[in-house]
Amino acid sequence: MTLTPLAEEGVFWAGSDYQWEFDHPHPTPAFRKKTEKTLVEWLKIPFTTLDHKAGLRPATLERRPFVGMHPIHHQIGILNGMGAKGCSLAPYFSKQLVDHILHQSPLTPEADIKRYTRILNN
Repeated sequence: MTLTPLAEEGVFWAGSDYQWEFDHPHPTPAFRKKTEKTLVEWLKIPFTTLDHKAGLRPATLERRPFVGMHPIHHQIGILNGMGAKGCSLAPYFSKQLVDHILHQSPLTPEADIKRYTRILNN
């Protein structure tokens, strides 16, 4: 769990756990109860839950970055799918993309968007 202070004094965002199996992408009472139970154990001070939200975590098909020029719209560069390692991967692959655009340098094959050509052409 992560507690992040927000702009309003004394208000925090609690980023909790992941639920891999679910019927819908909306908040559930059971998940809220589980999160609040963890907060009670952590904080040892009273708190009030102001809101409860759920979100879907996007992921690439292979959990690898994709970099390069769109196979149909060649003027569009794509740099995405960095995931949890984005802070370290984004600068590396950003430079690769710039070098590819300016100097036609090759891209790392495992990250090259060309591996999705068939999907993107549909």
